[in-house]
Amino acid sequence: MRLQYITKAFVATVFVLGLTACEDIFETDSDGYVFVDENTLSDPNDSLYSAMGILNQLQAIGDRYVLLGELRGDLVSVPATAPMSLQEISEFNMTNTNVYSSRSDYYKVINNCNYALAKMDTAITQNLDKVMMPEYTAIRTIRAWVYWQMALTYGKVTYVEEPVLSLEDSEKEYPEIEIDELASLLIDDLTPYVGVDVPNYGTIDGMNSINFFIPVRLLLADLHLYQNNYETAAQLYYDLMYARSYTVSWGYANYWTSAVQEGGNLNNRTAYRDEAVAMIPYPSDAKKYHPSLVNMTYNVTPQIYPATWYVSTMNLKTHYHIDRVGINTISGYLEGDTRGQMLFRDGVTEESSAYGNFRTGTTTEDLMISKFYHNAYEYSDVTNLENEMFGEGVSSRILRQIVLYRMPHLYLRYAEAVNRAGKPSLAFAVLKYGLREEVVTDSTKVARGELATGEAWTNFTDSRFENNYGIAMRGRGLGIAVEKTDYIIPDYTRYVDAVDSLGNPIQVPSEIATDLENARRDSILWVEERIVEEMAAETMFEGNRFFDLLRVSRHRDDHPAYMAEKISVRFDNAEAVRARLLNKENWWLK
Repeated sequence: MRLQYITKAFVATVFVLGLTACEDIFETDSDGYVFVDENTLSDPNDSLYSAMGILNQLQAIGDRYVLLGELRGDLVSVPATAPMSLQEISEFNMTNTNVYSSRSDYYKVINNCNYALAKMDTAITQNLDKVMMPEYTAIRTIRAWVYWQMALTYGKVTYVEEPVLSLEDSEKEYPEIEIDELASLLIDDLTPYVGVDVPNYGTIDGMNSINFFIPVRLLLADLHLYQNNYETAAQLYYDLMYARSYTVSWGYANYWTSAVQEGGNLNNRTAYRDEAVAMIPYPSDAKKYHPSLVNMTYNVTPQIYPATWYVSTMNLKTHYHIDRVGINTISGYLEGDTRGQMLFRDGVTEESSAYGNFRTGTTTEDLMISKFYHNAYEYSDVTNLENEMFGEGVSSRILRQIVLYRMPHLYLRYAEAVNRAGKPSLAFAVLKYGLREEVVTDSTKVARGELATGEAWTNFTDSRFENNYGIAMRGRGLGIAVEKTDYIIPDYTRYVDAVDSLGNPIQVPSEIATDLENARRDSILWVEERIVEEMAAETMFEGNRFFDLLRVSRHRDDHPAYMAEKISVRFDNAEAVRARLLNKENWWLK
């Protein structure tokens, strides 16, 4: 297929090679852009500015990463007042005139990546280090991630590995690759670089630059998980968590300060911003380009809002109250997962992390997404004419990051992988207890038989994991880890260990072995449902949901029916939508 998406105006590749300070890296209209063809990137500064120039171009696809990942999921609805392009995506009625059908922004990033990869001299060595390898690997990973996002959007991609530098280049025939084939291709492309870490330039424009780049292990883990290579994915997630000492802290939990719901702590409110592992960064200058998600969600006339079925479901979840971590007796069984909104006893619901009821007029309150509002920065000297919520005297909010991965993502996808690898109690411990030494060595929490095989990716006894806590604790209450009758794996029989006190396998009668296998299979499906629920509760509206449902559905015998069933629940005509989504061709933009 010809690469019609790279237009005549873009056949020369652009790079930021003339910038004089790192503070300028987020300037998408910088005078530092120069057209190059014959240059070789032979200086470490060249690779730095090449990487930063590519990050600038990624900014253009930040909003659509979130929108295309959520509008085709089950957690977001689109009102009739929203732009038609959003309605089409939400209704799976995409036309080729949809504003999001253009691939040009993706291919601009890819073309610059291709140029850098072709021109960078990775053989340059300083003090025995190949100094350009971090940037080279980071750019290669960005290219793979962009291709993957295109595949998740359009179902297939036109795959180009060489820079397109002329009109003649853009008119060549390039292979068109379906999403499943692309996953294998990208795995082969990235695997040789799995041991290379991302660049680290320290703090740039007030943000940690290590989070500007996607670790190659992380994208590889996602691709392997998509392909149902569970143990490989688990090892890759684990390696990254171990290398960077990533944990899930209970310090980001929302919980009541009393058992009668009269006050609460909203620590999860800024977790989206604070726990970033990889992001698309935007400048601190409020007058520069930024994502529009604050205006699209927290507004008198929002363009997307929380699906009502999901809000109702979250409000009915049991919250297990204790006053503080370490208490072993639950003092209250309350209603509502507090990561959405906190339903106070007196009926006031104004406090929220992800969504809530906000006053949009003198007498009305509307349910709106507030996650991006809470994770944006206030700028009192900027007038936001697009947002009626920011009236006179109210500071505007500027979102400075589109977060692609957070620490809970790693643990939830690790749980997904190890569960399908036959270790449901280890996976469930991610949700309920947190993976640390006192948990994994407790046979009442993690079945001894699941650890008996000794895979490296099951070892959480290192002190770096000592502050790991259950992700569900963040909204279901600090007491969820001590609850013993409700939030537990049902019918995971006493035969599940099938090992002695030393961890050696026990020969069991055939009928017991059958019971064990049946229990394990049922438990895997039950735990998988809890993981899918927890992905929604902790990472809602962040751009993952379509991919999460697609990936999990592929693990199951009833794919794609599982995915179709999950998505159709937000529609009034659910059965008709379900029938349409059984055909995967209806999932993609045209």
